[in-house]
Amino acid sequence: MQIGVTSEEAVTNRCVFVIHGCEISRTALQLMLQDEYETHEWSTVDQALARLRERRPDLLIIGESELGADAACVMDRIRDASPDTRVLVVAGASAGAPHPSWHAAGVCGLLAQPLTVEAVRRKVRLALGLRAALAIGVETG
Repeated sequence: MQIGVTSEEAVTNRCVFVIHGCEISRTALQLMLQDEYETHEWSTVDQALARLRERRPDLLIIGESELGADAACVMDRIRDASPDTRVLVVAGASAGAPHPSWHAAGVCGLLAQPLTVEAVRRKVRLALGLRAALAIGVETG
């Protein structure tokens, strides 16, 4: 069952890779996205890179600890394996703006924890260049 997914979204074949060392966060992201996208999850960058050569994702979501202090090196490895893949970083709740080195390395956005279904789906849609869903509240009296 696809909850909150339009027929346009259901027929597109977009692929998302999730790389996160925390099994709970990784699984939560996979569950939030699997209705709309083909979603795969790994705990390490090396595991995902092995698969990147076979299946190039449209978007890669990576935990800030997996990106590490040397974000440029990790991003270079990702770009070498899949040049057109966009990257979002999952950062802790205390993180404000993306670290400047992340942006310079090619990270296109930030998913701040705590993760919510609405926020994750909205950020993923925007990262993929899809039309953002607009919700307008209506009150009846």
